[in-house]
Amino acid sequence: MAKIALARLLADAKSMETAGKLGTAQAILTKAVKDYPKDPKPLLLLGRLLLRSARKPDQVLPLLPRLLKLAPKSALAHELAAETHCRLRKYEIALVHAEKSIAIAPKSADGLYVAATVYQFNERHDEAINLIKKAMAIRPDHLPSKLLLASSLNSTGQQVDAEAMCREIFASHPNNMHNLMIWSRTVKATEDDPIYEYMTTVLLPDLTANKNPSLRRMCLILGKAENEIGNFAQSFRYFQQAKSLEATRHDRTTNRRFVGELIAGSSRADFFGVDGHQSENPVLIVGMPRTGSTLLELVLSSHPQIGGIGEHEELRDLAKSVGFRPGDGAGLARSTRELSAQKAKALAEIYLKRTEAIAPGKQRVVGKNLHNFELLGVFAKMFPKGKIIVALRDPMDNCVSCYLQPLNEFHSYTQDLTSLGQYYADFRRLIAHWQKVIPNPIMEVPYEAMVEDTEGMARKVIDFIGLDWDAACLAFQDNKAPVRTISVTQVRQPIYKTAVNRWKRYEEFLDPLKAELEHLYPDGIK
Repeated sequence: MAKIALARLLADAKSMETAGKLGTAQAILTKAVKDYPKDPKPLLLLGRLLLRSARKPDQVLPLLPRLLKLAPKSALAHELAAETHCRLRKYEIALVHAEKSIAIAPKSADGLYVAATVYQFNERHDEAINLIKKAMAIRPDHLPSKLLLASSLNSTGQQVDAEAMCREIFASHPNNMHNLMIWSRTVKATEDDPIYEYMTTVLLPDLTANKNPSLRRMCLILGKAENEIGNFAQSFRYFQQAKSLEATRHDRTTNRRFVGELIAGSSRADFFGVDGHQSENPVLIVGMPRTGSTLLELVLSSHPQIGGIGEHEELRDLAKSVGFRPGDGAGLARSTRELSAQKAKALAEIYLKRTEAIAPGKQRVVGKNLHNFELLGVFAKMFPKGKIIVALRDPMDNCVSCYLQPLNEFHSYTQDLTSLGQYYADFRRLIAHWQKVIPNPIMEVPYEAMVEDTEGMARKVIDFIGLDWDAACLAFQDNKAPVRTISVTQVRQPIYKTAVNRWKRYEEFLDPLKAELEHLYPDGIK
C-alpha cells in the first residue's frame, strides 16, 4: 500500500486540529513522523500540537533530541525546546534555546514572545520587557504579549505603566481574567474605578448566573478590592466563596504526618560534624507567606554586596534528586541522614553555580522560596555555615492575611480556617525542631519589629549574615529587583504599620482559626 503524501497528512492534521479533534490530529502527525523519519516538518508540527494545543510539555520533551538533530538551525525547533523546558521549570536550559531561536529568527513574533517569557522566569525582566516590545512592534494586537508586558512592568515596580497597559487591555477585553488579576496586583481599588464598577455590576452577576469556572478568580479579585476599599465583612465573604469553589483540597492528615515523620526521623546526631561546603554565600529566607519576606529580601538585596534570587527552586530541585517527595517525611529524613559529605558538596557546587548565574559577583545570595523550611536539613548538609532567616508574624495576622489573598493551588492549606491554623502550627513546630538540630545560624525576624524599626532590624540582619552595614538598604523602594509575589505593590512603598492587628477587623468569622492557634498565645488571644 502506497504511502500517503506528506502534504496530505499535514493538511489532514491541521484540519483535525482546527476542528478540535486533537487526538486524531496527533495520530496523523505520529504516522507522518513514522513514514517520513528524515523530514523535520511533521515532528515540528507534532511538538507544536502537543505543546500549545494539547498542553502536554512532558510528551514533547522526549521528541526534542531527535527534532534538534534533524533541524539544528530551525528557529521553531529551538522555540519549542525553550517553551517546553520553561513549562517544565528547567529555566536555564530554556534560556539557551530561547537565545538560539531569536538569533536565528530575530523578527519572529512567536520566538520573541517565547524568549521574553523565558527571560521573565529567569528573573531578567528588563530583557523580557525589551523582547516583548519588539514582538509587539511586529504584532501590536497580540493579547498574550500585552499581558506579559503588563505583568513584567508590575514585577519591576513600573506600576504606572503596568496600570496603563491593564486599562488598555480592559478596553478591548473587559472579561479577561488574567488581566484583571494583574490589575488587582497593580492598583489599589477604589469604588469609582471603572474596572471595579464593571466587575461588580456586569461580570460578577454574569459569572454567577452561568456558574462559570472563572467565578472563583472573580471572587478573589473582588475580595482584595473590597478589603482595600474598607468593606471588610464583604471582603471576607468573597474569599469564603472563592475557597468554597476551589477544586484542590488540602489533606490535613498528610501534612501533619509529614511534619511528625520529619521531626521524629531527624536528630542533632545526624548533623554532628557535618562536612558540607563551607561557603557562607547562600542565605535562605523561609516562613509562611504574608510575613514581610518580600520586603525583607528587597531591603537585603539593596545592599551592594547582596543579590536576591527570589523564589527560585534550586534547593527543592536538588532535594528531589536525593529522594525528597512531597508528603513523605520519613523518606526525606532518611535521604537527608544518608546524604554523604561528597554528595552534599557536589549538590552545593551546583547550587552555587546556578545562583551565581542569577546574581553574579555577590558575597551573599538570598533565596526566598518560603516553604524551604521543609528542606532545612538538606540545606544544612550542603551548607552548614549558611545563614537562615525565619520571617515571622503574629499568628492570627499571618493566617488571616494568607486567607485574604489569591494564593495559588500550592497553598491549598488556606482553603479553610481550620486547615490554615493547623498548617501554621505545624510550620512553627518544624522551625522549632530545626533550631535544635541543625548547625546553621538561624535568626527570627518578626514582621512587627521590621515595620516598627526598619533600620534597626535591617542592621541586625545585615550583621547576622556577616556584612557591614550600607545605607542603601533603606532605599529599598528604589530597588529594581523583580518581585513576583502578590506583595509587589506594597513593597514599592514606604513602610506602613496598618497591617498589625488587622485580624480584628474580621473577628466575627475567626473562631475556627482561634481554636487552632490559641496554644501559641500563653496569655490568650487578645
